Amino acid sequence: MLDHVLPPSGLPPWAGEDDRADHLQMAVRSLRHDPCAVRTAREFTSTALRAWRLESLIDDTGVVVSELVTNAVRHGIRGVADARRPQDVRVIICHTERSVLCAVTDPSNQGPSLREPDYEAESGRGLQVIQGISEMWGWAPLASRGKAVWAAFALPSRAIRPVESFA
Repeated sequence: MLDHVLPPSGLPPWAGEDDRADHLQMAVRSLRHDPCAVRTAREFTSTALRAWRLESLIDDTGVVVSELVTNAVRHGIRGVADARRPQDVRVIICHTERSVLCAVTDPSNQGPSLREPDYEAESGRGLQVIQGISEMWGWAPLASRGKAVWAAFALPSRAIRPVESFA
């Protein structure tokens, strides 16, 4: 069982005083009926990070979002049939002053389980990859139905150089 659960604030567990909601930027994309959901999610994530000038996180977050969407499409939609509620997968990217959080929601209430990798299997290592790339990851049930699986990244430190004056 995972001990990392998304806090009610929606901010990563290490968020502090400087990560108030007024510093929060979000991007949300529905992948309903998208036959190329994984590619769409990667492109969406890349576009959001470029807009926020966080190009250095594009590769890692792209891999993580790809794994999260793949799991949502393979496991989160399967077996969830409710004609009154369309089956939807959403990608949510949140940016605070110190972190980026990537979450993927799906209609299944069953949480993901990290398992020992089978090195001969063609699949089953996605959560291992996510754990290795991100600062931390976890999942949380949604209030209405389904779950959000998330991974968080600390922003790279930016060296601030003093402006030199030329006299």
